[in-house]
Amino acid sequence: MVKVLVTDHITLDPDEVGAGIKGNVDLVFAEDEESAKHEIVDAEVLFGRLTPELLKLGKKLRWVQAPFAGQEGHLFPEFIESDILLTNVAGIYNEEIADHVYALILAFTRQIPRFTRNQSKRYWERGSGFKVDYLMGKTLGVIGLGGIGGEVAKRAPCFGMRVVATRAHPELPRPDYADQVWGPDGLDYLLAESDFVVICTPETPRTRKMIGRKELNAMKRTAYIINIGRGAVIDLSALTQALKDGIIAGAGLDVFEIEPLPADHLLWEMENVIITPHMASSTDIYQARRVNRFLDNLSRYLQGKPLQSVVDKEDWH
Repeated sequence: MVKVLVTDHITLDPDEVGAGIKGNVDLVFAEDEESAKHEIVDAEVLFGRLTPELLKLGKKLRWVQAPFAGQEGHLFPEFIESDILLTNVAGIYNEEIADHVYALILAFTRQIPRFTRNQSKRYWERGSGFKVDYLMGKTLGVIGLGGIGGEVAKRAPCFGMRVVATRAHPELPRPDYADQVWGPDGLDYLLAESDFVVICTPETPRTRKMIGRKELNAMKRTAYIINIGRGAVIDLSALTQALKDGIIAGAGLDVFEIEPLPADHLLWEMENVIITPHMASSTDIYQARRVNRFLDNLSRYLQGKPLQSVVDKEDWH
């Protein structure tokens, strides 16, 4: 019997788990930190966030299923150095986040924020005071051509857009929907060519503040940057200054270096910025997909099969 401790707040009825799991696991739910500390002592599997204190107590722990994709703030030295397997839920919301990217891109090109402000004032604006743009012939730059980045990129040809991208493993075959794919050293080329730069890379020690003053200055003044990856990938102060100085045309931001974004931050006041509160993946099927990934991996674990979305703890993804 394998003891499985669940500390994340999910809807999971123990009586409804698969036949291959039921009878082989002792499924225990911890409602708070104190009960988690008590239950982790003899648990072999954890679904939730592992803390340093839980690691010290979890002497029998062999596998942690993280209920999120990003691992910043979750990985700490003792966990990284341990032989405990870590998996995440990467890939369960690629389509939803890609939808959000295009919502932001189209909002900028069709001047939706401007017209929304006008609507609140009952102002019918016509004439040459604004420019409505189009996507045909534009270049989409995807930083991080993984699961989410791939879903963003494959939709671009439907709008007549050219796609350039970077990814950690440029030796892989170039997908048909991408015109050019570089390794991390191709970032400068991507920034210089793109009309829309979409950050899809996770936060890792190598990607933190990947986009700073130098990189923003390399972009076209007419270009927009979209971040649905992780906030720490962009230097927030450098981005704010670049937007203030007109170095780039605008930014669509779902994630931030500081969350929640402070109420007095200058970005809130900028008309060329669209802010959403880290909700690009928040759809009504998200929770069900997390549970399904966990149950699928649990079934694999019990059968000794390879698990999905194993995290390289040194690289954080």
